[in-house]
Amino acid sequence: MSIAAPTDRALARRQQVLDAAAECFRRRGFHAASMAEIAKTAGMSPGHIYNLFENKDDIIAAIVERDCEEVLARIAEFQQEGDLMEKLLAGTEQAIDEHSEVAKAALELEVLAEASRNARLAVVVRQSQTLVNAKAQDLIRQSLGAHADTLPAEEIQGRALMLGALFSGLTALSVRDPSVSQQVTTLAPVMRRVLQVLLAP
Repeated sequence: MSIAAPTDRALARRQQVLDAAAECFRRRGFHAASMAEIAKTAGMSPGHIYNLFENKDDIIAAIVERDCEEVLARIAEFQQEGDLMEKLLAGTEQAIDEHSEVAKAALELEVLAEASRNARLAVVVRQSQTLVNAKAQDLIRQSLGAHADTLPAEEIQGRALMLGALFSGLTALSVRDPSVSQQVTTLAPVMRRVLQVLLAP
């Protein structure tokens, strides 16, 4: 017996819940935000939410998985036809903007803090990181071209990890110093030089 795929309406309502939950979690934290508050923000009854998600942990895990899918899709866009390095450098300002949004940064840090205490969420976060890291390694190999074969696997892995650390660090910094989002023109030239080190032979 096959399981029916979710309808477009069900998927839309699921995204509606995730958006509402993300807003509540950013505003009040995971533990202070109740399912009733999430339901009110989403404009639906708690019963409807429980038809889509088993509990609050299930919602948090879904937010992490959705964010991971968005990152993977973004990397895949860069890997499409064209000069990869040129596209990556041209997208520097946008990448800085995206990783220095305080609201998104606050939620990401909330997720990581909760993952340090919640074993189920920790598994989801680590699985997402594994997928993103593998995709980042593919990106680096593509950028290096034939030179990728001359480097040990550890070098590619190290570059991928440093690439992730670069953007994760920017996210954390934006919470410590919200003015970072207003310093794109200052950060972009430096970021481009760092990216060239990580992505060029």
